[in-house]
Amino acid sequence: GICMQSVSMQTLFYSQDYTLTMYFQQAWRDKRLSYNVIPLNLTLDNRVADQLWVPDTYFLNDKKSFVHGVTVKNRMIRLHPDGTVLYGLRITTTAACMMDLRRYPLDEQNCTLEIESCK
Repeated sequence: GICMQSVSMQTLFYSQDYTLTMYFQQAWRDKRLSYNVIPLNLTLDNRVADQLWVPDTYFLNDKKSFVHGVTVKNRMIRLHPDGTVLYGLRITTTAACMMDLRRYPLDEQNCTLEIESCK
């Protein structure tokens, strides 16, 4: 599953796009990682993420995106005893949004963030 929590959003009418900063979380089960003998969730080191399988998730209407980080990528990996992986990133993305501005400033826009994965 996927969960997004918006931190901030900015709309640019002249370029018909919007910028969204969010916490983007994905969860999946990898039975190879299960460890049912210990009933504790493990928070894994950031470097472990490079060794895990992660979905190839991308935004279809993306123009530009980046993962936040100062010295390392801003991501969280939590492993549950049944092999469920919770993987979270802080992402800023600029995405396309076709806007109908004929009724501006009384208009209302509906911009979507289209998400896909090929794995």
